[in-house]
Parts: sequence; C-alpha cells; structure tokens
Amino acid sequence: MTREKQPNVKSYPPAIRRICLFVFSLTIALTLGQGLMRFRHVLRATGEQFVALNANDALLHVTLAQRILDGQGYTNPPTSQDAHSGEPEPAFEKAPMYPYMLAGLFRITGIGFSFFLFQSLIGGFLSMLVTLVSWEAFGNPLAALFAGVGAAVNPILVNSASQLYNENIYFCLFFLCVWLYLRWYRGASLRLALLCGCCAGLTALMRESILVPFALLVLWTAIWGWRKNRVAALKSAVLMAAGLTAVVAPWTIRNYVLTGEFVPISIASVRLIGAGNNACVAAESWSTPFYGDNPCPSLNAQRAELLATQTSRGPQVVKEARAGAVLGERYILGHPGVYLKLCVRRAWTAFDPWHPEQHLAGLKKWVMLLYFLVFVVVGVVGVGWFATPDAPFQVKTLLLLLLAMYAPLVFVFVSHDHRFAVGIHLLLGCFGGAWLAHFRFAQGWFGASSQE
Repeated sequence: MTREKQPNVKSYPPAIRRICLFVFSLTIALTLGQGLMRFRHVLRATGEQFVALNANDALLHVTLAQRILDGQGYTNPPTSQDAHSGEPEPAFEKAPMYPYMLAGLFRITGIGFSFFLFQSLIGGFLSMLVTLVSWEAFGNPLAALFAGVGAAVNPILVNSASQLYNENIYFCLFFLCVWLYLRWYRGASLRLALLCGCCAGLTALMRESILVPFALLVLWTAIWGWRKNRVAALKSAVLMAAGLTAVVAPWTIRNYVLTGEFVPISIASVRLIGAGNNACVAAESWSTPFYGDNPCPSLNAQRAELLATQTSRGPQVVKEARAGAVLGERYILGHPGVYLKLCVRRAWTAFDPWHPEQHLAGLKKWVMLLYFLVFVVVGVVGVGWFATPDAPFQVKTLLLLLLAMYAPLVFVFVSHDHRFAVGIHLLLGCFGGAWLAHFRFAQGWFGASSQE
C-alpha cells in the first residue's frame, strides 16, 4: 500500500491531480449551495444588520473585527468593570488570527457576507490537502479520493463555511502543516522542517488546538531519526519548534507587555479545563452524552470565592479562566472515579452523531448519521487494520495525530457539535479509504494512472 519515493517530488500523478480538482469543485458546489440556500434572503445585509444575524462565537468574531477596524485594537467592548480604568480589556477569549483576517477583508469589502466565498475556497483547498495527505501516507488513488470526498461533504465544514466560524481555515492550515511534514520526510529537508513549524505557528494563532499534535510531531521527529541520523533529526525537530516559536512569540510578547500576564495565545483552552470537569457535568449518568457549555452555579460560586482571595491586577477574563482551570484540576484530583466516568462519556460522545444539543431534525439528522457511518465508522475499522508495528512512517504519523487530537477531547472537553473533532473525522477518512481499497471491487481503480 505504501508508495515508493518518486524521482520528482514536486509532481503528482495525473489521477491525483484530477481527484484534487474534483474534490475542490465538489467542496465549492456544496458550501456555496448550502450557504446560498440558507442565507439567500439576507445576503445583501451589511453593517449592523449583518452583525445582528450572528450569535455565540460568530458574534464575538465579528465584534472583535469591528473593534479592530474602529481603531480600538484587539479588545473587548467596555463593561462596567472597565469604568475605573476608562479602557476596555484586551481580548483573550479567542486566538487573534481569525478576527484580524476578517478585519482585513471587511476593510476592503465592508462588513457583510464577503467572507463566504473566501471560506468556501479555503474549504476547497482543505479537501485537496486531505487528498494529498492520504496519497502521501497510503499511495492509493482510491484512498485519496475517498478521503478528499470525506472532507468535501463533511457536514460541519459545509455548514460553517457560510458563517463566521474558523473551522475551514483552521483545518486547512492544520492539514497544510501535516502535508509539509510528510513532504519533509521524503528528503529530510531543513527548509521544509522550518516551513512546517511556521505553518504550525500560523495555525496556532488561528486556534491553539494544534499545539498538542504538533508537539507530538516534533517529538516523533527526534525519536524516529535518533537511530538513523541523530544530528539531522535533532536539527529538523529544532527547526520545526523554532518556526512555531518565531511566529507565535510576537503575540505572546504583546500580551505580556500589555497586561503583565503570560498568555501565549488565548485563554480558550484554559477555560475548558473547568468547564469540562465540575460537579454539574459529573452529575449526569454514564449513558448521557457529555455537554459542558451550560453554566455551572457551583463552579461559578467557587470561582468567585477563589478570585476574592487573589490580589493580581491582570485582566478579569484571564483571572476567571485560570481560576476555573484550578478548580477543574482540583475536581479531577479529588474525584478520580467521577473523572473516569467523565472521560468515558467524552470518549463516546465524540462519536455520537445525534447529540441532543445539536437539535438536528429532518434531512440534517440523516445526513449526519450517513456521514458517520460511511467515513467515521469505516475509518475506525481502517485504523484497526493499519495500526501495526510494521506500519510505514507516514501511517504511524497519522495514527499519532489521531491520538493527539482525540486525547484532549477525552481528558478535557468535547464539543456537542463536533467542531473539535473535525480533524479526527478527516484523518479517519484517510484510513477508511485505504482500508476499502483492499477489497476486490476497488482493485485496479486508477491503476494505470497511479503508475505514471
């Protein structure tokens, strides 16, 4: 199943190029079609009329972009707590790259649906990158086609392209990083190692969820190359880490200079520790899907007590997130049995296509189920098939990435709408396609092209 190294690493077989074009076109058709159907009556909305259409994270993103455009910087709208200083607090709830990207786009086009086409195009490139990652790992055109189609029809990605959510952009950057890493393996190029690290840094500024998978990649680089060429392996690992650090460090320094607090990117991940591990979420039974987005009165009361004992003058949102994390850690250490139950619930909730809080109905409900059956379930079978000690380096890399993305969902927090699990779904599509390619009905597909 693994492909031999090609003499010209800058080219791909015609079959792969055709598949990339197909999945790109399919993604554009689905995302534009879904978005136009959903928002056809309000596509001309601009300014405050457009802002009013948004809620939750989408509203936060557009609000931050507005404040950047108004010269307020990356700050939250003023509250009564800011009256003593007369200045709003810096925004730490979200990583900064997406709001700044929106601000740049809105400066050119005005605040409105101009982001829609852009995010659809990014989604198309994501489908192409998933196709290429599958090809790099398994060397089978049918596996690459299956993976690319899985990315193109992913319900979460199709739905989010027409809204102010960064899933399409984040996972496009994530898979660009993975693709660069697999290309680096072909020739141990130091330039590609540095590019991979820089790409990981940009991805982290979009959403810091990449930090754990990328840290594992850097460690994997050093371990894998230790027996063959220690110096080359360490050079590559150091360059990857240096690339990420060089991109993220300016933002970290900015945060410290402004507030005196060490906040590498944002407090989004820190906040989840308390939100995912407290008495409120633990009260549910083993068979209840995990849901940690509801307010927890007991956690809020404990956090208020803890904050009352602190004298630091840092941003309130940072203090609250860190206090919640401390309480979450205390709950984990003080209730190991309950924490095990939470982990089990999160483990299976990540594979629940019909979480009650999604409020899926009609066609959407059956589309989600079909996607899980075809791509997620088949992908899990594929993982079991390929997870062997003698698996090639590329396949082991994808297995490690799956583990690195799944572990935080199990141990910390899993979202009911599967936004945090999209990367897992896309990688499972790679394994599912490679497994299906073993069957007789798939033999010979693209066979001639794959040899070109």
